[in-house]
Amino acid sequence: MRERTREKKIKTSPEPQFQPIISSIPDDILLQIFTRLPVRSLGRLSCVSKSWHSLIFSPNLVKSHYKRCTEDKENEHHRIMFFKVELEHDERLGYGFELGVNFRLRQFGCSLHSAFSCVLPKKIEVTNDFIISIPVEKFRYYINKTWGSCRGLVLIMVEGESMLLWNPATRNYRELPDSGIKKEHKLPGSSRLSCGIGYDESNDDFKVLVLSSVGGMRNETLAKVYSWKTDSWKKIEDLKYSLIELGGCYCLNGIFHFIAYDPQSRGIWNIASERKIVGLDLANDIFKEIELPEEVITNCTWKIGTLRGCLSLFLYSGGNQVDVWLMKEYGVRESWSKVVVVPCFQYPDGNVFSKPLILSENGQLLFVTGPRPKLGVYDPNENSLHYSQFINLEYHYEVDVCVESLISP
Repeated sequence: MRERTREKKIKTSPEPQFQPIISSIPDDILLQIFTRLPVRSLGRLSCVSKSWHSLIFSPNLVKSHYKRCTEDKENEHHRIMFFKVELEHDERLGYGFELGVNFRLRQFGCSLHSAFSCVLPKKIEVTNDFIISIPVEKFRYYINKTWGSCRGLVLIMVEGESMLLWNPATRNYRELPDSGIKKEHKLPGSSRLSCGIGYDESNDDFKVLVLSSVGGMRNETLAKVYSWKTDSWKKIEDLKYSLIELGGCYCLNGIFHFIAYDPQSRGIWNIASERKIVGLDLANDIFKEIELPEEVITNCTWKIGTLRGCLSLFLYSGGNQVDVWLMKEYGVRESWSKVVVVPCFQYPDGNVFSKPLILSENGQLLFVTGPRPKLGVYDPNENSLHYSQFINLEYHYEVDVCVESLISP
């Protein structure tokens, strides 16, 4: 199990005149104070003394701080994050001569209030360049990707095989062991890959799901789950479903969800009509199908996600509109509700609706467009659409909503 960070070590010894003041504050008072502070402030305070460092990163405070962050109605600890993984080149040799080991993780963040208000800088300035070193066989660039976040941890894939759990707030990360899926599926050109990160509350364990599906006559899908506690991968047996969508796996209530179909039902020629939302229960590794809304349209593009703590289904109807559905009571088919219908607008720069991010209490939908990411806000009450004022934003940025946390990978 490896943990690394490029943060410089800072001595945690306060000046002698401050020692009596620090030692005189009871721990229960400090806990009440620390749980209300942002992660970056806590990072600086952890350098004040060894006792403060131990208290700030104690399991009790880490859990209490995260709980308060998620319960904050103002969402002050939620941020919209833009991520990009780049290869470091040797400038003396020029492009085409990659170092093959050094990657820069670039990020930019803004608050939810700024995103909904569209009060954003006119030009994105990357706030952090985080250099990491990962041995890879070959640089392919287009498969460097983030696969979502959970409790402040972001799942990153580099070169389609190396995977990281990274905390943007603390800058700590862990490189995961090789899942072995690449070796088992020897046809990467015809394979589909989908990943996701989730939390198994029953075992107090973070889990990563990787699905690899090979098309053609085989229609084979492999599933492997990584456990944060054991730092190891386990193959899930008896997976009869074949992966369809590449939009990622989303965890809710300890269950990973993804879009797939059963190749044994009607073969491979009726995939659209046979699509299903499949859930993998992390507690017992059992697959189950999630019932769909009765009005669901089969001949359109599907994507899934989570909004307001509910399983969400997004239907893209040939460029005319995007229907947003929520399963308000998990597992109950009748609780599916169409909450927003986003009409077709003239998107900037030829972009298209790509991914919903947040559905506010008053019904406003914050989403991101692609391939050049822009934040958009649709207000169904006024039937209005507004975009952020980002300009000159590069391609290949991944966008996600992250909650600040002290959780160390």
